[in-house]
Amino acid sequence: MNFIDSVGNKFLSSLFPEGINEHVLLGQLCLDFTDRLRMHIHVAQRPAREVDKWGLWGKNYNVIVIELIGQSIEKIEVHNWQNIDFCQLCFSYKEGIYDLEFKGDSWWVSLAFKALIFQRCNVYEMSS
Repeated sequence: MNFIDSVGNKFLSSLFPEGINEHVLLGQLCLDFTDRLRMHIHVAQRPAREVDKWGLWGKNYNVIVIELIGQSIEKIEVHNWQNIDFCQLCFSYKEGIYDLEFKGDSWWVSLAFKALIFQRCNVYEMSS
């Protein structure tokens, strides 16, 4: 199972039917007292299909931001957040726990939680 399949959202699956194969950026991570975290995962991978309201890939946008909520937090570890950058997303789902790891040369973020809920997607154009 790839990360996109685990989210269980038909819209996301239509954008990335083979999963996310490019590097991603964990652009935002927010915690709240209700045992939830919000995260924004920035994906610079061309989607399998165009979405009319977004315009054209490479012209109107070249990054898709996937907004998700994780519930029932098991673990959050962050090291050198200020150095975060695009990286490979390492994902597993075992015994009812989603485990995500984002890692670079001098930084890492590791998350584990029991529920994953898709919220929405946004897009923007990142300059080269």
